Amino acid sequence: MSIAEPGFASSPFFEQLASGLENEDLKKKAIAGVKAVIVITLKNKEGKEKSWVLDLKKEGSGYKADGAAPKGDVQLLLADADFVKLAEGKANGQKLFMNGKLKVKGNLMKATAIESVFKTLDSRPKL
Repeated sequence: MSIAEPGFASSPFFEQLASGLENEDLKKKAIAGVKAVIVITLKNKEGKEKSWVLDLKKEGSGYKADGAAPKGDVQLLLADADFVKLAEGKANGQKLFMNGKLKVKGNLMKATAIESVFKTLDSRPKL
């Protein structure tokens, strides 16, 4: 099942996360570091909303949610473009939050773990 969503620039990052979680060592590291279910709800340029779920509590999986966002330990709400910047390391989650571009529902401490997840599961070669 594809985790990509047409019209969302962030889709490749979710595919990268999902493929990274197929590696058992990376999966264990991500679960140990986060211990939470993170729901990421994004809004694209057209105003369409979509949610993705990163189960980094038990399953060590990432998938696209059908319909309404499911309940998790923490939910991040932001624009698709801001998520892309965050995933690329070009934006700071704390600054996005302080500027009102990132909204967090649930455990704020678990929300801070998302940046380390991207670093852990980044399958791109390190230069």
